[in-house]
Amino acid sequence: MKSFEISSEQASGVPLTIRPASAEDAGRVAAILAECFHPVEGLVGFLQPWIQASLKGELANRLRTPPAFYNCLIATVDEQLVGTIEVAMRGLPQPWWMPGFGMRDRLAYVSNLAVSNAFRRKGVARSLLIEVEHLVRRWNQATVNLHVMEHNQGALRLYRSLGYRLERSEQEWPLFGPRKLLLEKRLGS
Repeated sequence: MKSFEISSEQASGVPLTIRPASAEDAGRVAAILAECFHPVEGLVGFLQPWIQASLKGELANRLRTPPAFYNCLIATVDEQLVGTIEVAMRGLPQPWWMPGFGMRDRLAYVSNLAVSNAFRRKGVARSLLIEVEHLVRRWNQATVNLHVMEHNQGALRLYRSLGYRLERSEQEWPLFGPRKLLLEKRLGS
């Protein structure tokens, strides 16, 4: 377990603990993911219980028998789950309309970085990313990659401040829709 201090003025001195998630954490991790990626608005609010149940099942399966180069980390404050991140060695995800096209070799890929609304902008995401970078170095990898939506300016500022650079820009749907950016960070020794 690794401990950090949350860095905002409101939470100064509050200890943040980062540890690997277990299958027992799947429900709490699913709740954070649903809060961040499927906010309760309109019809999604009605679907929220099913979304969370689906996420919980997928996570529990990954956490019960994780692949060799996979990890889900969680951040807690006083045993309350406040953030999560996953990293795995895998091929680069491609748009649904371009299966397998331009697939790169396996690389360290970050996904599902999510922080509870009440703990955003307090250093939780930064701490999770730093821990992932340490983990990826232990896997003897020189780079780490992730996708971010082009309009997510807060996340882009965070990634750039940590040294992530644009690898390429991708269209989520052919000819229209939001663009997502593939970012890469070269890790020092």
